[in-house]
Amino acid sequence: MKEKIMSERTAKLLVIISAIILLVIGFGLYKVFEYYGFGEGTSNKKIVNYDIKDYVETTPVVFNNYSNVYNKINVSKVNLKNINIESTSTFLNEEEELINYITAYYNEITATDNYTPVNTAVSTIKTQINNTILSIFYELDFDLDKNIFDNNTMKYVITTNIDLGTNKVLSNNDLLGKYNYTKEYIAEKIFDEDLLISNGQVVIDKNTNISLTKEDIERKKSDYVNRIISEFDNIIKVYIENKSLTLVYNKRDLRGIFFDNEFDSEIIIRYLK
Repeated sequence: MKEKIMSERTAKLLVIISAIILLVIGFGLYKVFEYYGFGEGTSNKKIVNYDIKDYVETTPVVFNNYSNVYNKINVSKVNLKNINIESTSTFLNEEEELINYITAYYNEITATDNYTPVNTAVSTIKTQINNTILSIFYELDFDLDKNIFDNNTMKYVITTNIDLGTNKVLSNNDLLGKYNYTKEYIAEKIFDEDLLISNGQVVIDKNTNISLTKEDIERKKSDYVNRIISEFDNIIKVYIENKSLTLVYNKRDLRGIFFDNEFDSEIIIRYLK
């Protein structure tokens, strides 16, 4: 009889414990549903679908009476909308500055009646939204008269990355942190792939005017890598393309930090895994 009474007490205790556990679970689920808006009806849910057309449009830039200098101008500009001016002003000002180069080069070239227009200006624009981040890549390339310009091929790139959820312009550090990369890691890769010269090639050190071979540069790798890190934000643009973190920089600008040589303008685009 005693064993039976203890069994009943145990059963009651188990029922009470089970009820408490169910109450805790139910309360927890209620809070989860409340937080994410379940049960409020579709009319009250905040569902955001970001469409590139709602934020970006591109329009051709028309230059009248420039045909006496340029034989081709195929340039468009990016217009941004539904984003606050604080987030867009820097990019739009940089874009306007690049487009003004078309007029600057026009004024620099002396066009006569016998001049044959051989100059071109072409833009490339890439825009994407990855999750909430709007990334814009803008490149403007010039192929200028080599009889007038020593460096007749000029390439310029600007980028911007805006979190549409917060209207925050994301810095290089923001994007590197998001994708778990460091400037140190990237600087070493850039040193190996784009700064280190080939066997047999010789460059002039910008500070000492001393001739350097590949072996000379390799011996001071840490110094070069540290300098790339310190100059990172000045020479390297970062943006997102096809969900991959992407680096873009002009190889001439990179090498120009260290070497007093003439290098061709070459835009490097590297997709990080």
